[in-house]
Amino acid sequence: MTALALSVTIFFVVQMWFKPPLPEAAASVKYLPNDCPLVMSGTPGRHSDLQTASGLRFSVVAPSNYQNTFRYGLLMMFPPAGFSNESAERFYQLTEQANANGYVVVFSAAIPLSVRALRMQQEVVPQVMAIWCIDPARVVFAGHSDGGSITTGLTVREQVQTFKPTSAVISAAGLTAEDLEQELCPTSLNITVLHNPNDELFPGFGEGAAKWWGKCMKCSDEMKIETSGCQVRQCSSDKLLRYCKTSQPHENWPSQTANLFEWIK
Repeated sequence: MTALALSVTIFFVVQMWFKPPLPEAAASVKYLPNDCPLVMSGTPGRHSDLQTASGLRFSVVAPSNYQNTFRYGLLMMFPPAGFSNESAERFYQLTEQANANGYVVVFSAAIPLSVRALRMQQEVVPQVMAIWCIDPARVVFAGHSDGGSITTGLTVREQVQTFKPTSAVISAAGLTAEDLEQELCPTSLNITVLHNPNDELFPGFGEGAAKWWGKCMKCSDEMKIETSGCQVRQCSSDKLLRYCKTSQPHENWPSQTANLFEWIK
């Protein structure tokens, strides 16, 4: 396990230092409500050198045709271990799709998993929502590996005071069903769990997490299988639980996420 963890860490470090050009902001092609309740100061395009009050770096990429009278979705991408906000953006490859679908997309830098990490990461979304006009009904938290664990923590921890998401996409998180049993069930939301059952670092964790979410959100036993192979169950408050068994190694962002904007729109 130690050798595997080291090899995954080395892969992530290589990814962090591999620096192709960042993608350009794209224009939104989606209908958006033109009724922002406040005059917001956010502007179109990339903003790469932002920091929270505690010094955590993050990037915001608003659609190139962003206007502060419209309400946009917010896609908050939490990073794998060791990634900067810029390298996280390169890893996830979601900027153009997010913008085209009417989302302001945010990438934060990584810090080692801890209670302190949750406290620092929770500062990002409120800061973004104070500057860009965001529709509170379209706030998505997502992340892979450590980013999946941060996504889970900020969603389920009652003591975390950040704005809660309306959807969460949790990939290859290092949290077991037993870990989740220690938490209180949050208000029902749309949940997607992606995990390779044979993940090199966290084998079987995804299935246990999906079972916990199914119990937590009072999901039906009836299951639909999507063309992506993901299992979908109807839950309380008209929410959905999606469990996707992936086949890629731990260091890869799963290929099923090509459907992400169909899941969260």
